[in-house]
Amino acid sequence: MTTPTVQAPAAAQQAHGTHHFVITLEKPGQFSMTQEGTFTPPPGSTRQDAYLAIYQAVTAQNPRLKGASVGFFLLEPNQL
Repeated sequence: MTTPTVQAPAAAQQAHGTHHFVITLEKPGQFSMTQEGTFTPPPGSTRQDAYLAIYQAVTAQNPRLKGASVGFFLLEPNQL
């Protein structure tokens, strides 16, 4: 599966930097999937805003995941 990159305008990239995420979605008894990628939040975003945007982007790529439970979510700055 491809790794999604959720982007905001260039100004947001400069102001907030890029973040790395890992999300595991599961439909019990059917399947589970872990996906990782990068995300750049728009100015004023919260962690919940990022979570919702990432969940929606990942489930939009695979409609079978719509309504899946989140088993794991990680969002951290993508700088070492």
